[in-house]
Amino acid sequence: MQAGRRRTLVRAGVVVLLIGVFVVLPIYISTLPQFYSKLDAASDEHATWAKSTHAESSCEACHVAPGFLSQLGHRVRALGAVYLFPVSRKQLPKSFTTPTNGACVGCHITLRAVSPKGDLQIPHRAHVTVLKMDCVQCHNYLVHEKSAEGKHTPPMSGCLTCHDGETADNACTSCHTAKAAPESHKAKDWTIVHAEKSADPECAKCHAWTKNWCADCHARRPRSHTKDWRATHGDGIATRRNCEACHEAAFCERCHGELPKLNYDPALKLVQ
Repeated sequence: MQAGRRRTLVRAGVVVLLIGVFVVLPIYISTLPQFYSKLDAASDEHATWAKSTHAESSCEACHVAPGFLSQLGHRVRALGAVYLFPVSRKQLPKSFTTPTNGACVGCHITLRAVSPKGDLQIPHRAHVTVLKMDCVQCHNYLVHEKSAEGKHTPPMSGCLTCHDGETADNACTSCHTAKAAPESHKAKDWTIVHAEKSADPECAKCHAWTKNWCADCHARRPRSHTKDWRATHGDGIATRRNCEACHEAAFCERCHGELPKLNYDPALKLVQ
């Protein structure tokens, strides 16, 4: 009897050992961020994660949807990635997805209404709860890459995709707590005379969020250029001509055959 019990215990011990070696240990390895640093598909992402404010959060905490079934499914797929590691380092578990709002609110329980420095109004609840927006729509540079400004914070250009004056309000004071349009900007002819003030260093306090703010603005179609602008632009430039600020001389000549001399100012430079 004792010999039989001993054999049973030995077999059970072997089974437990095998489960530990071939299941528990690989699963544990798959939870280590260092494991993903060895995969070709995630080595760069691991390097940026390690230096980010999210370095204390595991890969699964963000990239696997919360919930028992989602986490269990990931563990099974991650187990396969560990087994394939000796022969293939190209694939991430298919359970790794773009972070969901559910993953974000697992840590970020309080939805901020203002930025840490207090210089921006950030009504997260209005965006996430009311408008049902995904966190990653704004926070797409959060961990694994930097924006054009070299930061992990949402760039203003991203805000302006919605805050364009039509989809959402584009007034400076709608978001910025310490920035309002100067009195000079309220003049009716400001869009005409502002070039004369462009050397003022005060401009950069608001406009330097983009590298070439003059050119970026002039790349958009001016309000004066309505649907009938081709027919009416002659009357417009009779009052004030600034075509050359955006258009080279050859542009006018293509239609006029020669450079129109009306109000022509050869000193007016093309906005680069």
